[in-house]
Amino acid sequence: MQQDQPKSQISMGTVGIVAAVIIIVGVVVASQMGGGDPAPEQAAAPAAAPTPQAAAPAEPEPLPIVFFDKPEAAPQTVFKDAADADQTLANFKGKVLLVNFWATWCAPCVKEMPTLDALQVKLGGADFQVVAIAQDREGARIAKPFHEKQGWTNLAFFAEAPGKFMRDAKLQGLPTTLLIDKAGNEVARVEGEADWSSPEVEKIIRDQIAKP
Repeated sequence: MQQDQPKSQISMGTVGIVAAVIIIVGVVVASQMGGGDPAPEQAAAPAAAPTPQAAAPAEPEPLPIVFFDKPEAAPQTVFKDAADADQTLANFKGKVLLVNFWATWCAPCVKEMPTLDALQVKLGGADFQVVAIAQDREGARIAKPFHEKQGWTNLAFFAEAPGKFMRDAKLQGLPTTLLIDKAGNEVARVEGEADWSSPEVEKIIRDQIAKP
């Protein structure tokens, strides 16, 4: 009996140790299996979307006008009005003129014409006039119906088919616009398309009108 008792105690101790080892292993395995996923409350919050920045309003492009150091006499080239009567720029002496050369085939010319029409409405009168002279080779036959179709009702129709203005006014291309003072002298010009409805244009015209 005394020999059997130690054997029984050893078996029970061994069982206890094995059970403890199994429990520890189970805990470790369970920890490893669940440790890769963070708790819901610990999950990283999604990055906030960047707040869109309002685009700054585009600055109007400055008028590409070139003033002469010394005014030059405006060319006296003959052109035609809507009634096919001869005209020259001298017939408008006493007014500030914005003389624009355009053609039906010139896309930039056609694009800027509504702003010239609006400028005539705003400032046209006894002291100022927009004189838009078509440069189409076939003259009024082509340009006049086109002018009417576009609805530029505030601009008087003028045309110069022979192309003499290209030489006499030293035009480099179309559109080109001459600023003529009251005395009939060219004081500045713009080569290329422009927005003639800008405050800068109005100031330039008013300054010319105000001169004696």
